Amino acid sequence: MNTPAHVAASLLVWRNETSRHAAWAVTLGAGLPDAPMYAFYVVQKLLGTAEREIWSTEYYRDSWQLFFDIFNSIPLALLLIAVGIRTKNRFLQLAAQSSLLDLPVHHDDGHRHFLPFSHWRFASPVSYWDPDHHGREFMVLELFAAVFACLWVCRRSPDTSMRRMAIANLGLYALGLTIVGLVVLRGGT
Repeated sequence: MNTPAHVAASLLVWRNETSRHAAWAVTLGAGLPDAPMYAFYVVQKLLGTAEREIWSTEYYRDSWQLFFDIFNSIPLALLLIAVGIRTKNRFLQLAAQSSLLDLPVHHDDGHRHFLPFSHWRFASPVSYWDPDHHGREFMVLELFAAVFACLWVCRRSPDTSMRRMAIANLGLYALGLTIVGLVVLRGGT
């Protein structure tokens, strides 16, 4: 799922959490599975790699795949949760728990969620982006679900920080939709 949708889902799940910095913890945790992807993209752009090459070749290199998969590893997230419980670090617990909410909606680009114990990849019949695997339909569903989740958090969360984070996330969606709209209007892809 896209990062803002993951943030929205995490905020919804932990909307009643009022521990100090909970909104930041669940937002950070929601972003962790995608953080390596952003780093990868920045590195590739700095190297001058063509867009098509980034996603058809570079993305699939073993070294990058390992980097992505570490941040999507369920056993490693569970280890962080255990460390958070043992050390009574609620921030770490929430961040690690939030990282687990990313749904398996990858077809050709699935992660090894059980690394380091297994290299098995789940190939979902649904992709969050690939139109050949219901990506268009999923994007629309994801958008509505994420906006609904943010609005629900804004209305129902007892924590001001959670509500503010949901509003900020809605702002990211608005910005993203504006940029996509401008690109489409200019005839871009």
